[in-house]
Amino acid sequence: MLSTAVDAYLAARRATGFQLEDTGNILRNFVAFASGRSDTHVRNRTVVDWIRSSNSSPWEKHVRYRTVTLLARYLHAEDGRHEIPPDDTFPRHTPQRRPPFLFTPADIKSLVRAAQDLGPEHSLQPHIYSTLFGLLACAGLRISEALNLKIEDVTPRGLIVRNTKFGKSRLLPLHATMKEQLDSYLVRRLREACACPFVFISVRGGKLHQNTARGVFRRLIYKTGIARRQDKRRPRLHDLRFYFANQALTNSPRDHDGIGRHIIALTTYLGHSDIRNTYWYLEATPALFATIATRCEDFAIGGNP
Repeated sequence: MLSTAVDAYLAARRATGFQLEDTGNILRNFVAFASGRSDTHVRNRTVVDWIRSSNSSPWEKHVRYRTVTLLARYLHAEDGRHEIPPDDTFPRHTPQRRPPFLFTPADIKSLVRAAQDLGPEHSLQPHIYSTLFGLLACAGLRISEALNLKIEDVTPRGLIVRNTKFGKSRLLPLHATMKEQLDSYLVRRLREACACPFVFISVRGGKLHQNTARGVFRRLIYKTGIARRQDKRRPRLHDLRFYFANQALTNSPRDHDGIGRHIIALTTYLGHSDIRNTYWYLEATPALFATIATRCEDFAIGGNP
């Protein structure tokens, strides 16, 4: 009975535009636990025991608890036998964000050159990774967005980034040098590779996997000396997105209104749903951060941009 109720709940929310992949996984995990106790309805005691049975962080516990609470409220509206968990059992916990690794322009050039030297000789691999890493740094894409790009998404006007986080799509104009590099790569990609529709492909001709890209990235940052294995703060692929945001603001106009316009444009370009999410990418720009943060707060509460 719980399994059927969860399927109906997910179908109702997906009909309104939510994707809910993580939500579905969490709720099915809960249903399996509750079914082991022969529960046919949401029970507060079962919810608490289920969350405590997992070795997860306070933030993950809150997310799991909140997810089942929303389900319980939905089901309780038609069947009062479903219990609604109280709000304060696993309170909201704000995770501490990991400080980004600060790439320099020289680091990016070194990373791209190292990717160009990858083997095997005469293969597509060096062109794949040099273009991929360059695109992440020049356009601020999420790695998932870059790997989901299809050949048809590369247009004369820029990249069409489809159905990304929050279910939105956006058009990203590219700098002329990046556009030239991407076009050059696609000529080779279409000549040498299979009929796979994705821009970035694996050695087997399918869509390139994130873990594969991360493995190559880690190998190259150590090979180039950008980072050392014993360093506490190690670069991540996501730090290339931070590099783009940081460069965009560092090179923005220095006047108050100019910075305000740039932060709003950057929010749109990065695909953020809330302008306040953008200044997490600006922690390493102390000269601009105070002004930008003030400007973001003004805009968030309805001030003029």
